[in-house]
Amino acid sequence: MKVSAHSVVKFEYELWIDGSKVEGTEAGHPRTILMGHALDLPKGLEAALLGKEAGSYTVILPPEQGYGYYEPALRTEARVADLPDTPRVGAGFSAEGSDGSILLYRVVAIEGETAILDANPPFAGKELEYRFTIHQVREAEKGELEHGHVHGEGGVHHH
Repeated sequence: MKVSAHSVVKFEYELWIDGSKVEGTEAGHPRTILMGHALDLPKGLEAALLGKEAGSYTVILPPEQGYGYYEPALRTEARVADLPDTPRVGAGFSAEGSDGSILLYRVVAIEGETAILDANPPFAGKELEYRFTIHQVREAEKGELEHGHVHGEGGVHHH
């Protein structure tokens, strides 16, 4: 069966950036997703799954299909004393953007009394190489589509 917009897909993947593996599923522990509802995956990866069947694939996503382009305006500096907690590299803070929206900043550096904060996704501006193996494809059940998540093995169990 081929992956469609209403499929449940069980797969393993590795994400490679600039020749280094940066994340992926643990070997032997595939992930199960309901197409259109895997919000933590870039839309380009879901689009790349469409039409595929069980097997191994490699796909390269440009920034616009991954996490978008890097926006220098989303990088800022803040006084360490002005932050709600003592900052450490990798920690997150939320703050209001210039348009009133809430931005999630990551501390990317600390230089003396100044913290460098970045609200860009960590992989923004990067070409993403996904190496994945689809183990199983099935049609989503009506209840899965209504609830927006997979039921049973690899998904939510309702009691």
